[in-house]
Amino acid sequence: MILVLTTRYYEQGTAAVLDWLIANKSRFLVIHYEDLLSKKVSYEVDVINQDVFVDGISIKEEISLIWYRRFYLAEKIFKDAEEGRIRNQLVFEAKSELETLVNYLRYFFKNKPQLPVKPTFGENKLIYLDFAQKAGLRCPQTIVTNSRKVLENFYYRNGENIISKPLYFSMYYSKENISYSVQTTRYDKSMIDDLPSYFFPSLFQQSIESRYEIRVFFLNGKLYSTAAVYDGAGKNIDLKMNYKSPDLHWVVYCLPVEIEQKICSFMGMAKLNTGSLDLLKTDEGYYFLEVNPVGQYLAPSEYCNYYLEYEISQALVYEKKASKIQYSH
Repeated sequence: MILVLTTRYYEQGTAAVLDWLIANKSRFLVIHYEDLLSKKVSYEVDVINQDVFVDGISIKEEISLIWYRRFYLAEKIFKDAEEGRIRNQLVFEAKSELETLVNYLRYFFKNKPQLPVKPTFGENKLIYLDFAQKAGLRCPQTIVTNSRKVLENFYYRNGENIISKPLYFSMYYSKENISYSVQTTRYDKSMIDDLPSYFFPSLFQQSIESRYEIRVFFLNGKLYSTAAVYDGAGKNIDLKMNYKSPDLHWVVYCLPVEIEQKICSFMGMAKLNTGSLDLLKTDEGYYFLEVNPVGQYLAPSEYCNYYLEYEISQALVYEKKASKIQYSH
């Protein structure tokens, strides 16, 4: 049986895969992070006797593979709590308690095949950049700093053309029917001048002028590449801001074999058996930006007829395939 660990909060990619599992009559159990706080689901984690029960039924021997899809706590669970310090403390305490339980469950099922494999160092953009460079992929010049003076020097070293983006993978949150997220931002001299001498540690990168961006979905050694070609005016530095534009086109793309091999080498170093990678195509070649082990895949799947939701369902069913990281394409 496949154990699906996910969230109820805006996770559109999971349902499409589950539809294929249902169609193929594959056994699976879905546990949402929110279920850990639910009054509708009964569970027991027997630490001493090493067993896990859901609604009174042991799942210890039943689970053959674990599929992680954003198994995290949405703060909107505490929407009825009082705003301010009390609510913030409640969220912190609850997250700490639940993260301890979730980490134990990861430990409990550590010998089961997983998709994606959870890196021991976490999902870290900085470490991924190091692996990508060692695999032979071009990467933008990148720093993390808290100093305006250091940032100013970096700005001039990179031709007065830099961006800032989150160190971690930005998540959406909503308030009063409006969704918010942290986006990639281009920095100019006036923005740097407005900063205090020291600020919260932030990631800055050389801005790469590209022909187009490429999304690559990687699954057990196989690559599905899609070029996002924007042929209009006013292109935003963050492609997500152009998603609804009629000038944005998603097309099937074939990467050079050499780049595919380097990507496979990178994924091997990172010990990832799946993930969504972002690349830039320039006049000089290709630049690696980042990889998200649980990135979205429905858009390239639909626009390019990749049927990735079916491919993922097959990887989950044939867990022996999903448990092996392939290093070559």
